[in-house]
Amino acid sequence: MHIHVDTEVTSVWKDNGQVAVAGQDRNKGEQQEFRAQQIMVATGRRSNADLLQVENAGIETDSRGYIRVKEYLETNVPGIWALGDAIGKQMFKHVANREARFAWHKDSQNEEKVALDYALSPHAVFTHPQIASIGLKEAEAKQRGEILVGRTPYTSVVKGIALRAEDGFAKAVVDAESREILGFHIIGPYALILIQEVSDVMATDGRAGAVSFGLHIHPALPELVARTLETLAPPE
Repeated sequence: MHIHVDTEVTSVWKDNGQVAVAGQDRNKGEQQEFRAQQIMVATGRRSNADLLQVENAGIETDSRGYIRVKEYLETNVPGIWALGDAIGKQMFKHVANREARFAWHKDSQNEEKVALDYALSPHAVFTHPQIASIGLKEAEAKQRGEILVGRTPYTSVVKGIALRAEDGFAKAVVDAESREILGFHIIGPYALILIQEVSDVMATDGRAGAVSFGLHIHPALPELVARTLETLAPPE
């Protein structure tokens, strides 16, 4: 897989049964040409609030057209909440499910109000290799203060060796003082499953040491999560 970042597609055309794509590097100005049997266009999403005509109910939208909500998912109109892709925050089905529970909780006459912490929302890319992530990236965490970083290849555990996952790795980003897990990122086999353990810890105890409270089956891939948090060190 070859990824070209900061490259703007300038034209697409058919040529002898193939599809050709021309792109320009935004930094260097160089022109590049790519050819394939098919192309997939994934340019993001846009709001359909204009089709919903939410303005008829007096509901406000932001500059991108998404429904504007307050901290507790309530719109500017009392008694009307919004959630999911319509509010333009984190566009994942599992996030929308959690937002629905939070909105229902507020609408059930429960006086306690709880805000959804979007930093605890894991997400995944269903590619090969799989990619899973939760929380902050290293550069983002550095802006908050001193951090520790752990990085471990899949081959540091026996199951990773058995799977021949030579290119897979996991990376942890932790607050240097509190040892709170700020972010965790995995690229490799079963990354979508492995990230769940980190998600559960971040939503409860939050500290890196909590992962080692429970035993990890050997040989099994979850050992990778524990091993990564054992390699914490100041970033280079």
